Amino acid sequence: MGRSKVEDASLTRAERRAAAFGHKEKPPEGYKALPIASEAEKNRSHKDFGVGPTAMRQRSSISGRAKYDTGADTKDYGDEKCWAERPARRNGLDGSQVKYKEDIDERPRRKSNAPLAIPYTTPASEFLYGHSVVSAALKFSRRKFYKLYLYNGDSAEVRGQDREVRKLALAANVEVTRVGHDWLSLMDKMSGGRPHNGYILEASPLPKLPVTSLQAVPAPQSTFEATLNHQSREEEAVNGSSSTIRYGTGYRRYPFLLLLDGIRDTGNMGAIFRSAYFLGADGILLCTRNSAALSPVTLKAAAGAAESLPILLVDKPGSFIEQCQHNGWKFYAAVSPSSSDSEMMTGRPFYSLSSMGNPTQEHPCIMVLGSEGEGLRWNIQKKADYLLGIEPQRTGYGDLDSLNVSVAAALLCHGFLKKPDTIAKVKRAVKEKLLGGSRGREDIALSPAHDKSDESGAAVDPQRLF
Repeated sequence: MGRSKVEDASLTRAERRAAAFGHKEKPPEGYKALPIASEAEKNRSHKDFGVGPTAMRQRSSISGRAKYDTGADTKDYGDEKCWAERPARRNGLDGSQVKYKEDIDERPRRKSNAPLAIPYTTPASEFLYGHSVVSAALKFSRRKFYKLYLYNGDSAEVRGQDREVRKLALAANVEVTRVGHDWLSLMDKMSGGRPHNGYILEASPLPKLPVTSLQAVPAPQSTFEATLNHQSREEEAVNGSSSTIRYGTGYRRYPFLLLLDGIRDTGNMGAIFRSAYFLGADGILLCTRNSAALSPVTLKAAAGAAESLPILLVDKPGSFIEQCQHNGWKFYAAVSPSSSDSEMMTGRPFYSLSSMGNPTQEHPCIMVLGSEGEGLRWNIQKKADYLLGIEPQRTGYGDLDSLNVSVAAALLCHGFLKKPDTIAKVKRAVKEKLLGGSRGREDIALSPAHDKSDESGAAVDPQRLF
């Protein structure tokens, strides 16, 4: 459309532009007319016109009506006419060189069904994420569940996992919500930006029973009793009030627990839980004042192991150790192998994996693990009954004198929880080596204290050597 000359000097600038570009009506008060680009100018960049990219973006095109976003409210006044509240920068003195693209092919934005904020059912809700954690939580059912979010996957493997998790959720009467791609950003918020694999479960916190001591265990059995600390009504609703701790073993032995004092790294904490569950430990004791919280990050590192292990909270570890020792429990403090000074200063004997025997056949045991950097606190070492460490197999190891706390925990747990037949086999192998292949017992130079058990290893002194 050609431009017509405007000779009426009394017209305003907006009116002159409207007349020049063929508009038959005046722009409303406070609005400016915007020209329409020609076919040859459609592919030009916003930089050619001195405007921002937002001003060049077409919002929609309905029935030939053009709309342009200039950073302010845009109104439509008919075919090929639009007005903007804020005029763009002009190249010409009369504004005739200002041009815009039109008919840009842009798909309309889809409406998202995902909420803007994380949908908490209760203020204390936790969001568990990951296939292993969610499956374990639903399987052991130690929590109260609110809602399960499943992302619609494409692969056959993912669909198979979805059916498995959904079956567990329906068995636990959990509401299952399938979500699409528009929920991914919200699911990332629920998981704190960590990989969730398309599984997020909203649940109550994991039960953690506060205790002051453990009662005496007169004989190996499947339960032991704890003395509970004070709980509020809300804590009791989550943790319960039963003082009986159940544990199951494949053979007859006393209970074995881990006391974690000063483990601050969530990854190490989760790895210790995973090793303890795999190797058969009967529970975890957590010092509340200087240990990492059982956050969803810790639970993810534990790969679901924390959902089945009894977790007990200890507020005052020094007093707890003294009361448990009075009830017959023995404490083993895990220290670095270069602990000869600790042995002399504490007066406690030091044992390695090869010399510790099988103490769970003699008495209930608690192994104490300290922080990653400083190790076990000195006042805890002094209260322990025995010191325990892992001897290095490489001489001249320099500054590397210890293992990661989660690795050390796994090796030591295996030492405590060896089955009796394994003890007997090792005992026979050592005797055969000492006797040059003979299986006789009469010439074995062992002290009387070392000969308290039969070949089954049913009663082995924890302080003896093989």
